Amino acid sequence: MYENNLGESIRRNKRRELKKKKGKKIIFMMFSVLLLATLIFLFRYLGIFPFSSDIMSYNRVNILIVGCDEIESHGRADTIVFLSISPKTKDVLILSIPRDTRVEIPGRGMDKINHAYAFGGEELISKTVSFFLDEPIHFYAVADFNGFVNIIDELGGVEIDVEKEMHYVDKAGGVEIHLYPGKQILDGKKALQYTRFRQDKLGDLGRIKRQQNLALAVIKKMIKFDSITKIPQISEGMKGYIETNIEAQDAIVLANLFRGVNQEKFRVETVQGKPVYIEGVSYLEPNVEEVQQRVKSLIYSRNSGMKVEVLNGNAMTGIAHKIAKDLELKGFEIVNVGNADNFNYEKTNIIIYSKEVNLDNQFKELFKDFEIVKEYQTHANLDLVIILGKDMAD
Repeated sequence: MYENNLGESIRRNKRRELKKKKGKKIIFMMFSVLLLATLIFLFRYLGIFPFSSDIMSYNRVNILIVGCDEIESHGRADTIVFLSISPKTKDVLILSIPRDTRVEIPGRGMDKINHAYAFGGEELISKTVSFFLDEPIHFYAVADFNGFVNIIDELGGVEIDVEKEMHYVDKAGGVEIHLYPGKQILDGKKALQYTRFRQDKLGDLGRIKRQQNLALAVIKKMIKFDSITKIPQISEGMKGYIETNIEAQDAIVLANLFRGVNQEKFRVETVQGKPVYIEGVSYLEPNVEEVQQRVKSLIYSRNSGMKVEVLNGNAMTGIAHKIAKDLELKGFEIVNVGNADNFNYEKTNIIIYSKEVNLDNQFKELFKDFEIVKEYQTHANLDLVIILGKDMAD
């Protein structure tokens, strides 16, 4: 009798436990659905619903980043950066355009590119950069110095290895720079000092290099940033300091994209040109055709970033540098130009170390006759070695 009562009691307890568990599952499911519905409503209400962005359908996402002295009065652009990222391959190009670059500004003629913002704001500078690079601009972000400082501060500062002492004071212009060498966390004001300093022999080119260093540091910080859901708050706090057509939902998707980019897939370049004086005004005169070809090779070519060594094996003066320049325009990264072990190579030898190298017809057109040698290596510092033979003399 005791055993029967005990057995019935155990069964009743099990039934009660099952009912409780079932009840807990139902409550948990209801809570999950309610939470999901609340989040969807909240995301939509705040304009950050993550599935409303079509960023991932782009072949390339091109963003123009402009830093200027003042947004409200459309001051001249101090920093101009073309940033392009592929949602599929997750490779990034950061292209700095020197502010003195002489380009055609639509409706205004030839002038310094940084004047485009003063003439017509973000719309005209976007058109100018798009026309200059022959690439569409999908998004833009224009920040003044106050916005720049706030963005860096919102990120909690960025780590920069300051390469040397930097001191400069211009009380009339409101510029005061005091930085000391070494790896350190720079807040917004110090980061602004770092990017504005150009009182050395490198001048504006040195300043551009520091801007690129800072850009990479900011991206690195964003990748490690605790929560990308803070981006809308950061964007909200930047109102008045920044003008952009990037919606909050697009910013979240872009942040996720950058989080997934391997740092080895970042290409950092600067538009090249020759210094010229026209009617007493100094400019940087670029070869527009070469700039456009280089940009297209960097963002569309499968060989973009492939490391190449070009060696002269035929004693022809200047031939290695000429071929190196042609390869650079096709997106290859030239790591060395020099002489081969001898000048008796009859045929051009192309030694391939990486399976990723794609020798297309445009590449092959550079050479008259050549012999391909495949020596695949997993950890090679070079992807390709080209030894130019006597066939190049024909």
